[in-house]
Amino acid sequence: MSPKAIPTLKLIPGHPDSPMLPEGTIDESGSNPSPTIAHMTQWRRTADAHLESALAEFDMAIIAGQDAARAAHTLCHGFMDWTRESVGVFHRRPTTDAQRAEWSRERAVWIGLADLAAQDAANEPASVDRFLQIWLGVVHEASATGRSWLFVR
Repeated sequence: MSPKAIPTLKLIPGHPDSPMLPEGTIDESGSNPSPTIAHMTQWRRTADAHLESALAEFDMAIIAGQDAARAAHTLCHGFMDWTRESVGVFHRRPTTDAQRAEWSRERAVWIGLADLAAQDAANEPASVDRFLQIWLGVVHEASATGRSWLFVR
């Protein structure tokens, strides 16, 4: 973690114990380093709804007799793609070589983790739900702290 990173979680926008930067806070580059609480809340509501819909489709695929691992792979990568696209609204992109390298490493790690969760779906379908909840929490935290560039497409 870089020395400038804020080491606290901000998973509950607007919650009194969630240390979001005050709206309008400006970083050294002259731009707002993180989205407003309202933007994060709106994004999270949409993301939660999208996740619930995707998980319902996954359940229906299993009930319909589709291979759980294949359905989970489609679900995980589809939701991750949607999430990467959705954080584009925060207008953050990797701008330095170091950021691009970090973006690439993060992408590779999360793709690998998604594949592992999907492979285990036949034995434990709940692993897919847990993985996607963790993924969404990490993307939320990165976005809330102005680091959505780590996950943007």
